[in-house]
Amino acid sequence: MESIDPKVMAAISAAIGAYLEEEAAAAMAAQAAAAAAAPPFAAVNLWAIAGRMDMTLQRRSWQMRMY
Repeated sequence: MESIDPKVMAAISAAIGAYLEEEAAAAMAAQAAAAAAAPPFAAVNLWAIAGRMDMTLQRRSWQMRMY
């Protein structure tokens, strides 16, 4: 079995390193794109907020004996 020329081994190592760096850069770009596409906050459901406010008002009115 013959040994591999050091120059060929260096070229193979450089190619593998470049490939891994390119994969890492692509993964980071994909993560950045996903983060940019996601909304920065959750959508607000105004009907739910109004319902909770109404329930709170009814409970407070009951506690204050306004009914």
